[in-house]
Amino acid sequence: MDRATVFEVRGMTCGGCAKRIRTAIEADLGEDTAVAVDHRTGRVTVTSPRDVAPEAVRSAVERTGYEFAGTAA
Repeated sequence: MDRATVFEVRGMTCGGCAKRIRTAIEADLGEDTAVAVDHRTGRVTVTSPRDVAPEAVRSAVERTGYEFAGTAA
């Protein structure tokens, strides 16, 4: 069963920002992980059959130059 985890990211202003973040997270977490990024809300939804460590997402987000704000409430 896949699990969805939502994270908050600050600093995205356009679809290009969202694409950079999505590409980085997918590269780090592998093919069995789906990533949806909405630059308007600052939300990143990661869906995976395994638990996703926030630090893995943080690493990818910060590497692309954006601010990782943690797990969304």
